[in-house]
Amino acid sequence: MPITKEDRVLAFAISDTAQILRKAFNARARHLRMTQAQYRTLIFLTRQQGITQTELARLLEIRPITLTRQLDILAANKLIERRINPDDRRSFCLYLTPKAGPVLDEIRTIAGAIMDDCTKGLSTDDKAQMTRLLLQMKDSLAEDVPA
Repeated sequence: MPITKEDRVLAFAISDTAQILRKAFNARARHLRMTQAQYRTLIFLTRQQGITQTELARLLEIRPITLTRQLDILAANKLIERRINPDDRRSFCLYLTPKAGPVLDEIRTIAGAIMDDCTKGLSTDDKAQMTRLLLQMKDSLAEDVPA
């Protein structure tokens, strides 16, 4: 069945909003010399210290070579460290350094300001409903997409 006009508008609104969010973050975090992709990497590491590069690439849904470049930059900035995996000396486990804490705090502040701008005029109920609906859409779509 062809896409309806309403669904096309919705799909573009979601895509355009995500793109603008990325651009806004990259612009506001430029002084940190950090991209939204690097920020996501750090956030995932706050959830799972000691994860391997391969596991992290899978969680981020990016190619390992792409992640390696991001990790090289984060390591050069002393925000992460790679340690030999005790279970497999051919791989590394990833850890945040103490220097990452203040950077993450600032990044969260930037992200909060962007979300405040993005959701200006929306009530708490509006935001909760939007979150619920977007997560429902994500889950529905994820069922049909191979991992």
